Amino acid sequence: MNSASRNIYPWAFGTSFLILTLLIGFLIFNTYKLEDKNYQIGQLSLIQNAYGAAVMDDKIFPGGNTIFQTSLVPCLPKWYEKKINKFADTDQYGNHCMNGFLDQMRRQQSLDSIFRRIVHQQGLDTTLVYLFHFDKLEIYNARDRAWTTFYALAADDRAGLISGKLKRGTNNNRVFQLSVSDKNPIPYRFTYSLYVDYENRDWRLVQRMVPVFLLSLACIVVIVLLSYRTYRNWINQRKLADLKTSFLNHMRHEFNTPLTTILISAHSLIDRETGKDDKEVAQLGRIVERQAKRLKAYFEQVMGSVALQEQEAKIVSVSIDRLTQQILKELHLRYRGEIEIHYEPLAADVEMNLDEDYYFSILDNLVSNAIKFNDNSKKTIQFSWEQQGHHYNLKIVDNGVGIAAADQEAIFTAFYRGKLSGNKPGLGLGLYYVKSYLDRLGWTIHIAEDKSGSGTIFYIYMGNGGFNGKRQD
Repeated sequence: MNSASRNIYPWAFGTSFLILTLLIGFLIFNTYKLEDKNYQIGQLSLIQNAYGAAVMDDKIFPGGNTIFQTSLVPCLPKWYEKKINKFADTDQYGNHCMNGFLDQMRRQQSLDSIFRRIVHQQGLDTTLVYLFHFDKLEIYNARDRAWTTFYALAADDRAGLISGKLKRGTNNNRVFQLSVSDKNPIPYRFTYSLYVDYENRDWRLVQRMVPVFLLSLACIVVIVLLSYRTYRNWINQRKLADLKTSFLNHMRHEFNTPLTTILISAHSLIDRETGKDDKEVAQLGRIVERQAKRLKAYFEQVMGSVALQEQEAKIVSVSIDRLTQQILKELHLRYRGEIEIHYEPLAADVEMNLDEDYYFSILDNLVSNAIKFNDNSKKTIQFSWEQQGHHYNLKIVDNGVGIAAADQEAIFTAFYRGKLSGNKPGLGLGLYYVKSYLDRLGWTIHIAEDKSGSGTIFYIYMGNGGFNGKRQD
């Protein structure tokens, strides 16, 4: 694994952790908003019903209607006239009227006693506080047949305060927003709002959210710890893998050097075959050479088995028929006199994406097994092609001892030796290599039943999607 791919893991972890944190934060925020919206909704509903019953025959509070008639209604006709005719002093006059009216409302209001009575009668929390707030005054414009706003104050504007100690009114603590209206002397509509809440509402909400906060924090901590442990284990595994690769390279060098020396020495002993004693020495040299070659082959197989995990495929697009012919010619020269290799070429020129070294090793191991596990005096192996739709399958048939049905599931496992292998030398890695290379290419292998009773039939299915198709001329 190169440094670029190694460095991507910390970035991937950091990005994933950031996204997860933002997601949890978003969920907590929305949970808070939902709690804020529904907080004390039951108490607010009781207050709304009780207040409606208390002021059923009056405006805002008992005696409020008199204040309307004496302080507000007399100003409306003149104010309306100034507004319609756009007099310069319209706003000044309107502010004077409203300030006088609101002052009268504040001085004569009985809302404190009404609110305390409602809280007591309904058995509500006595720490609740309220806010009565003027919102807007509208007058009906007969000319435009629409309501025109003459005076309005925002919910956070303390100039609109009629009564109450609550410092802030919001949509979530508003019990209701009502309008009182009359058509004499001119149609008008007066809108006000009642807010009820705790002064420490935010802190109460945070306390209610503590379990959610703690659980979310615990989840984040657990995820961080698990990710950190996973990352540390990955780092340690990478170190072990690098150490293993370094060790294998060192062992390959340390073993190859004495084995090569033994082979050269044995060959020198063989070349000295002149006298009787020398013949005996040469015979011993042949034994040493044969066993040293065998030991070297086993060592290379074991080293290859371990190094296979570190290899990366080098995928190229090639003509599968041409490449197969080249490989089989090379294997024919290597195994001349040991086995006959037959090949039926493809009729069409087919391009496939593959690793040439992998493909060579696949065919080499199949030919080597066909030689090793074959008791016939004339050993043969046949390669041919079969087409299924747009895919091409390579069929391999040999005349060896075959593979027992009980072994077919495990024959591709490393170091597995089949029942029919007998005492033949080998480590059981040949077909393991074949399966490993095929897996990396996205191909599969299947063992078919040989009805003749001897030999083995392999099918290699080269069904790797877009990597398998006819060349476009």
